[in-house]
Amino acid sequence: MKKAEDNDKKEKISETKTESKETTSKKKPNEVKKESIEATKKEAVDEVKSENKRIIKNSILEISAEAKDNLNLQNKKSHNKNEKALLKEDDAVISHEKLEKIKDEINESKKESKDKVKNSNLRKKLVRNLGIAIIVTVYFLFIDLGINSIPITAYILDLKTFAVFIAIISIVIFERAYKKDENYLAIHGIEMVALGIETLLLLNLYSAANEYFNYILLGITLGMIVYYVLKCLLIYVRYKIKGK
Repeated sequence: MKKAEDNDKKEKISETKTESKETTSKKKPNEVKKESIEATKKEAVDEVKSENKRIIKNSILEISAEAKDNLNLQNKKSHNKNEKALLKEDDAVISHEKLEKIKDEINESKKESKDKVKNSNLRKKLVRNLGIAIIVTVYFLFIDLGINSIPITAYILDLKTFAVFIAIISIVIFERAYKKDENYLAIHGIEMVALGIETLLLLNLYSAANEYFNYILLGITLGMIVYYVLKCLLIYVRYKIKGK
């Protein structure tokens, strides 16, 4: 049975082959040529389409890659700009801090220079007044020592000379105070006038042979010492409180 079926299949295949050959042989040669041309055209069109698709795909890929590169470049530029802006802001903050620091240093240096000037002025005032206090004290000590060691006429002449000399010094000091417009010189002039008045008072007391002359001389001497000590203390306290 199988052999019979195989034989039937072979016969059918041979029949189809013979039929196709007959149909091809029946076609005209022009029709066969035309079909082959159309087939080649179709193949060419398909190739062109596929080539166009490939070109379009490549161009799309190139454009997307270029756009991606441009986007990355723009992002990089914007990132760089942001970094530069941040750096500028940091520089501005740093420069502001530097300026504040420089201002503080300048103010501190000015304050230190002012303090140095004030301290030097304070020392000058204290030294000047203490020097005057020492001179006045020595002056009254010499007057006290001359009572027993110098004759009466010479002693009276010396007191008159001292009074005139002190008056001349006070006039010179007042003139300088008026020209320079300095208050401390005027105060020293007033002190010299007071010293001249005290000298004239002692001259009158000695000429009248007052028994309390030594006590009055000692009181005047102590009074002048106390005056200059209090004056120095007042100058120092005024400097510490008011800075003058």
